[in-house]
Amino acid sequence: MGDLRRASRPRPLNGVANAFWALVLAGSLLAIAVGYAGGHRFGTTALRPVPRTRVVALPEPIEPRDLPRALHGADSLDAADDDPDPYGDADRAVSARPGGWAPRAFDARHEAARIAVLVVGGDRSATELAPFAGEPFPLAVLVPAQTGTETLRIAREAGMTALVDCAGADPTTIAALRGHGAAGIVCSTDDAARARALIAADRGGIVLDDLLEDDALYRAARAAGDVALTRDVTADARENAPYVDFLLGQALAIAQRTGVAIVAVHARPSSLRALERFAARARRDGARLVSLAGIAAHS
Repeated sequence: MGDLRRASRPRPLNGVANAFWALVLAGSLLAIAVGYAGGHRFGTTALRPVPRTRVVALPEPIEPRDLPRALHGADSLDAADDDPDPYGDADRAVSARPGGWAPRAFDARHEAARIAVLVVGGDRSATELAPFAGEPFPLAVLVPAQTGTETLRIAREAGMTALVDCAGADPTTIAALRGHGAAGIVCSTDDAARARALIAADRGGIVLDDLLEDDALYRAARAAGDVALTRDVTADARENAPYVDFLLGQALAIAQRTGVAIVAVHARPSSLRALERFAARARRDGARLVSLAGIAAHS
């Protein structure tokens, strides 16, 4: 019995060991708790996305430039057959006038610069052409020779100047449309014989050479004593508002230097809005939008 009682007494060394491991366990639990709290706070903060400063790219200003490019001749579209975007440079949309096409002496101090606008592509959508017909300023419209009956009707009812697209057109058809109210023809050709046939079918009407294939039509009209003009600017070869505004501004510059300018635009809503902006700008600068027939009458 005495040996059994002595064996059941706790030894002092075991008590110290238990206390030590209890402290180790408590310290471990405290370290885990502190680590979890600190990691949750600072770790999630570090994972949050850093706010970025928004950078707004401003469009580059479009500066006025000289107009050295031409639609014909050296350094022109004649030499740009492989160019996928021949109007990519705004200067290329401006044509150099051939010899003889120049208004009478222009005095900006006493005269207003005049600008005529030709709407092309109106035969593709009468709904897009109709808003142009409702504008208060005069316009000319290009009428296709084979399918232009409806376009010609809209133009006549709106008082617009109608010109027949003579590219590939039969002279007999051109003569018939002239008899129904078309004021002249628009196209270009490098074939002198065809140019003479087109001038004969036009029967003394307006001749507007767009200078895409030489200027034989212009020369034939001049030789016949007919009114011959050329297009100065194609304003909306790109359907881009800053581009169109820039080219219309160049047309205004041409008119202010020479007295007149002839501009071509497509029958698009965006081009109509650009024309409305341009008409207001031209008035502020002392220029006028006039009919193509009015320019032809004074050329």
